[in-house]
Amino acid sequence: MDINPVFKIFESLPRQGAGDDEHTKKAFSLIKEPQKRGGEILDVGCGTGVQTMALARLCPACRITATDIHQPFLDAVNEKIAAECFSDRIKTVCASMDNLPFNDESFDIIWAEGCASIIGIENAVRYWKKLQKQGGYIMISDIFWFTETPSDEAREFFAEFHPAMMTEDKGFEIVRNTGLKLVGSFRLPSQVWEESFYGKLREKFGGLEKEFAEDEGALMVIEGLKRQTGIFEKYPDEFGNTYLVMRKPL
Repeated sequence: MDINPVFKIFESLPRQGAGDDEHTKKAFSLIKEPQKRGGEILDVGCGTGVQTMALARLCPACRITATDIHQPFLDAVNEKIAAECFSDRIKTVCASMDNLPFNDESFDIIWAEGCASIIGIENAVRYWKKLQKQGGYIMISDIFWFTETPSDEAREFFAEFHPAMMTEDKGFEIVRNTGLKLVGSFRLPSQVWEESFYGKLREKFGGLEKEFAEDEGALMVIEGLKRQTGIFEKYPDEFGNTYLVMRKPL
């Protein structure tokens, strides 16, 4: 079976999306109970597990299940687990984020950095809510519009590549409509986008184009990423990542 070129390209990156340990910690600080008593964390769409390791360090009493649909990402996570001696606290499961092999109300925290929009933010929240224990939390960080009136260039680009992208207010509305309480939210600073994602991509574009010179699908993905990088350079105040922490009522 052919591997999606997105996976092949993103395997070469230290992170599969924008973010850093500092902002993972900031989001986790909004969740009080598991830090005191431990708990079960589901890291959905974990990629190569940078945030998985951060969560394990932030909550030594927690147990983490890290899932992704791409086994090579999980192989990288397993290497990190072994290197940091977390094998008794972290396990990996290869599964799609919209078809997870877990019972309802299995997790205290469901964590999803930069992946919920793959299946649609509302779909993700409604589905993952079923897996939350009463009083449990969901954290998503994803790309949102920061303005109702973006520039034509940015609007046209995302209409093509991410037509379901919404404003933050729409995201907050989804949380309310699903019966969850928004505990807190914040934006990822634009310099972190540059340092953790766009800058890393920019360094690799030349090598990626050579590596995938015969792969039309991969080249289309690379071209889209190059365009997105250029859009962000011009309009960093119009869109970016927002972290939303929400809680299921007791």
